[in-house]
Amino acid sequence: MKILGISGYYHDSAAALVINGKVISAQEEERFTGIKHDNRFPINSIKWILKQNKLKINQIDKIVWYEDPKKKYERFKEQYFKYFPKTIGFTKKLWNWKKDNDIEKIIRTELKYKGVIEYCEHHIAHLAYSFYTSPFENTDIVSVDGVGENETAICALGLKGKYIQPLERNFFPHSLGLLYATITAFLGFKPNSGEYKVMGLAGYGSSKDLYKKQFEELAKVTVNNHIELNLKYFSFHYSDKIMFTTKMCELFGIAPRVYESELKQIHKDIAFSLQAHYERLFFQMLNYFQAHSKNENLCLSGGCAYNGLANGKITKKTKYKNVYVPPAPSDAGSAIGAALWSWMKDINHNKRVENINPYLGPSYNAVDYKNAINSTIYTIGKVERFDNYHPLIEKVAGLINDGAIIGWFQDGSEFGQRALGNRSILANPTISNIKPKVNRVIKKREGFRPFAPMVTFEDANKYFDMCGQEVPYMNQVFEVKDDFIASLPSITHIDGTARVQTVRSTFNPLIYMLLKKFEKKSGYPILLNTSFNLRGQTMVLDPITAIKTFYDCEMDYLVLGNYLISK
Repeated sequence: MKILGISGYYHDSAAALVINGKVISAQEEERFTGIKHDNRFPINSIKWILKQNKLKINQIDKIVWYEDPKKKYERFKEQYFKYFPKTIGFTKKLWNWKKDNDIEKIIRTELKYKGVIEYCEHHIAHLAYSFYTSPFENTDIVSVDGVGENETAICALGLKGKYIQPLERNFFPHSLGLLYATITAFLGFKPNSGEYKVMGLAGYGSSKDLYKKQFEELAKVTVNNHIELNLKYFSFHYSDKIMFTTKMCELFGIAPRVYESELKQIHKDIAFSLQAHYERLFFQMLNYFQAHSKNENLCLSGGCAYNGLANGKITKKTKYKNVYVPPAPSDAGSAIGAALWSWMKDINHNKRVENINPYLGPSYNAVDYKNAINSTIYTIGKVERFDNYHPLIEKVAGLINDGAIIGWFQDGSEFGQRALGNRSILANPTISNIKPKVNRVIKKREGFRPFAPMVTFEDANKYFDMCGQEVPYMNQVFEVKDDFIASLPSITHIDGTARVQTVRSTFNPLIYMLLKKFEKKSGYPILLNTSFNLRGQTMVLDPITAIKTFYDCEMDYLVLGNYLISK
């Protein structure tokens, strides 16, 4: 059975093809359009999936949308009347809702599709993506984000590798995700995309948690394990222009920061206290649920599952021993989750198919690389072609050890926001000036932003305090062990942490080989790894874009498949 999962119209639109329970192809729309967090109908992703798999649209057995549009409309209508007249700005949106959000009509019109269309609830799609791609047969599953149809979080059980049993639900407007998004906006960053910047900024805040009382005023967990916001400080439930009221300014004693204006210490301190309070509430939720379930396994999903700082502390702050977070836990991953939910709900499908591969996007071959090199408008320097990867990796390891910064482009592109070794910028983590150089003249982004290490799986716990966790998708932050903080300056954040990706030889053989070669030269099986893009751009998709990005910054070398290019 061929199932096409689709997510869209909020942020991170995506499409995914599942055939008989196996995820074959998936990609976010932003990779094709170049618009970060593109929320439009993912027509380009769908066209690529069909072309890649030699399919016509009506060979798809069913299309599954990642939300229930009727339930979402009912929530929005209730919200409109409950908070009227403050919601008067939503009048046109409510009036046109059914026309603008007729998902079946959109699918049939955009795709000329005549087959079955199903709808999966928003948080169920999150839960399904995490559970059905995890290694666990029985587990707790927790989805936390801004809002779906009406829910903002669900705690559920995953049973026998198949069944999902929701037990606890949080409802709009009380939302842990919207708390974080609101403060993200207050600090001058874009909500639903700038939260990771706030997490990085938190490391520069005072560890005295100076704004703890203010955050306790903003949000708490109730006795029945529900998030509760003090709504007098928030306006997102009746305004689409601003997320907070003037009382928020009074609470913190400052005006909201203007985008791109100076970052002051108070902004860093608020970021620290936000992260600290998020973790308190999050761990309180998890501990309450785990006390009843008694499970040692936990699957996370929803946009809040990108909060690696919190994720990395779960095994220390709760009784969970094993934590799994999929590669794309936000709405993009729900395209996969919706499709897997549809497949697994069939009574005849009792066994999951292994779905651990994150490299689900477009891939390219030697001919594509050669054509891109020959057709570029840029003046190419030296081009070396290697007949096999061993001498290429030997040379690249030496270049990185000497301080070179490398653009690395291989095989299928990653699904999700993390570069996992196929669309990466790589550098030496032991050189202290590498981090500011990559931030300033290569990524061209804020200097406070940290970089992540990739490390061989078997060596990870030697360098990072990981409690034995395997983290192939770079979605947990751990403390760098004291003995290595000084030795690994470019991947150690100011607070002594790092967002780690562990690599097995079976997961990404080329990257694993490169890590081992680099270890022979430097003594460390670790590389600085960041996504192959410049500030404000999406991760590179194809060889032509990779070459353009290489020449638009001060990267030293570019690896395209088995080609090594220098300027």
